[in-house]
Amino acid sequence: MYKNDARPKAKFIMWLQLQDKLLTTDRLAKWVIALDLECVMFHTQPESRNHLFMDCDFTRAVWNRILLWLQKQERPTTGWDQHVAWIIQNVKGRTQQAHIFKSVYAECVYAIWMERNQRIFEKKSRNWEIIAREIAYLSNVRASHGVQNLLHSMLF
Repeated sequence: MYKNDARPKAKFIMWLQLQDKLLTTDRLAKWVIALDLECVMFHTQPESRNHLFMDCDFTRAVWNRILLWLQKQERPTTGWDQHVAWIIQNVKGRTQQAHIFKSVYAECVYAIWMERNQRIFEKKSRNWEIIAREIAYLSNVRASHGVQNLLHSMLF
C-alpha cells in the first residue's frame, strides 16, 4: 500500500489514517481538550476517522468524483472493516490500475485531511470538485511514464 507515487506526506497521513492515529476531534476529546466535536466539512455529525473519510457528505462527493474518474465501483459505506477490505481488493496485484489506486487513495486521504485542517485553522474552504481535480492532477503529475499514459486515457 505504501509503495506508490504519492507524495511522502500523503503516504504518512494515509498511514496515520489506516492506523486510526489522526488527531480527529473524537480522539482529542478523550484527552479532555475542550473543542467543538462537530465535523467542519458538513456540520451534521461528530468528527471521527470513520465519519471524516467514509460518511461525511462532503468527502463522499470527493470520493465519488475520483472513483468515477478511475472507473471504479462506489465504496462501501457500511463500516470501516468493509472500507479496508475494499482498499485491499483494489490494491492487489501488480497492475497499473492497482498502482494508480494506491497513489490516488493516499492523495485523496491527504487532500481531505488538509481541507479539514484549513477549515479549522485558517477558516478557508474549497469546493469538493476543486479538491477532486487537484487529486487527479497531482496523481497524474507524480505518476511514472507508463502509468501516466493510462491516466491520460481516463478523462476527468
